[in-house]
Parts: sequence; C-alpha cells; structure tokens
Amino acid sequence: MSYYIKVGSITNAQRARSFLHSASVKAQIRKLPDPKPGDGCGYVLLVDEQDLQRSLSRLERAGIRVLGAQKYDLS
Repeated sequence: MSYYIKVGSITNAQRARSFLHSASVKAQIRKLPDPKPGDGCGYVLLVDEQDLQRSLSRLERAGIRVLGAQKYDLS
C-alpha cells in the first residue's frame, strides 16, 4: 500500500524527494487531480507504507512543511 504526503508546491515536492532519496527512501512526485482547499498547488509525494513514518519524521527535521498524509486510492 502507498501513501500520499502532501507538500503543496512543486518546489517543496522536489526538495522533499531529493532529501528522501538521499535517505534511501523511494518517493515519486504526483499532482492531485482535484486539489482541495488546504492542499496548496496539489503536489504530493507517493511513498510506500513502510516508509511513511520515517519519511514524515525526516521531512519535519529538514524543515519541509507537510500538509498531511493519506492512503493512495487507486479507484
């Protein structure tokens, strides 16, 4: 199972992905098809469930603002 980590802007998504890759965490940048208010520009990182908590902790320590996290729904 995968999770979205909402970071809002493309700049934050790129910084976060680079930071996570340097920590050996696979992360992909995606754009939400229908961003809701509070999602910023709608950019998210897609990470595996087993990497979620580690990713959130590392992003917080790096000072990258996270707007939330949710399960990735394929439907």
